[in-house]
Amino acid sequence: MKTLALVVLFFISFQAVAQLPETTVHLFNLQRTTKGYHFSAPKIISKKTGYNNQPYFTPDGKYLFYVSSMDTTNTEIFRIDLRHKKLRSRRITKTKEPEYSPKYTPDMSLISCVKVEKDKTTQHFYTYNLKGRKPFNILPEMKSIGYYEWISPNEFLSFELPEPFCLVKHVISNNSKDTLATHVGRTFYFLRNRSKIIYVDKSDSLHWKIRYVAGDNLKKIKPKKPVENPVITETLEGEEDYCFLMDGSVLMGHNGIIYIKKNVFKNPAAQWEEIFDCRKFGLDKFYRIVTNFDNTKIALVAFKGKKP
Repeated sequence: MKTLALVVLFFISFQAVAQLPETTVHLFNLQRTTKGYHFSAPKIISKKTGYNNQPYFTPDGKYLFYVSSMDTTNTEIFRIDLRHKKLRSRRITKTKEPEYSPKYTPDMSLISCVKVEKDKTTQHFYTYNLKGRKPFNILPEMKSIGYYEWISPNEFLSFELPEPFCLVKHVISNNSKDTLATHVGRTFYFLRNRSKIIYVDKSDSLHWKIRYVAGDNLKKIKPKKPVENPVITETLEGEEDYCFLMDGSVLMGHNGIIYIKKNVFKNPAAQWEEIFDCRKFGLDKFYRIVTNFDNTKIALVAFKGKKP
């Protein structure tokens, strides 16, 4: 999916002071056929114990990044080379502080992440070089970032703590910011091929909705009368993790099953349809879902006990 920038991000507030949940990262091959989508070759690509989360496929298709716990609180960035048959993990960072949500910067020259500082409260936006060295704090005054998404080398979106969680657009060069929405969910995207910022609206606790930010709300001079951000679809009950396919379809998991809503931008009346039952592979509890940029692989995060 070369034109689609995807990041499945993870809410990390308070994780540094509490024991991390038990999660594992699973990888499937994904193939579109005349009958639909075919899932095959399931593999657990992380450790089977501890905390393993936030899978991210690099845009060039070479790697998958994720984070894995070293103890009850610290996490490090790992990388898997998808070009090799033996999917072996390589540790990238070796730090005393936890890192979360690894991915490439837009030019793919650095690895960006959210880093929890030694005080276990401050959460900064960092970059490392590709060897996991030379840490750099992008905006030191921003101390409560939970998730993020790059728009360009000079712009990014962030999920800001505390509640009500906000979706904020930042410009690095002049250190400006613009709050785009409140009461948002943890998963949001900048869809490059549609030039849309997508997020989950949780303002109605019973009916969560996936919306995109209206163009008027992105202007420097805001309209006098607020413009409602258009709804793409309601989520499945209690779910806020999802990903997009190249054709504009949305994938979302619920109770061990992957559902699809086909081409929601052209077909707003589409219904959720079951496309794959992960329970036959023992995956009856998963939540995070992300596909690579050409939709040939998909990663899921399974969990034990209560959903993180």
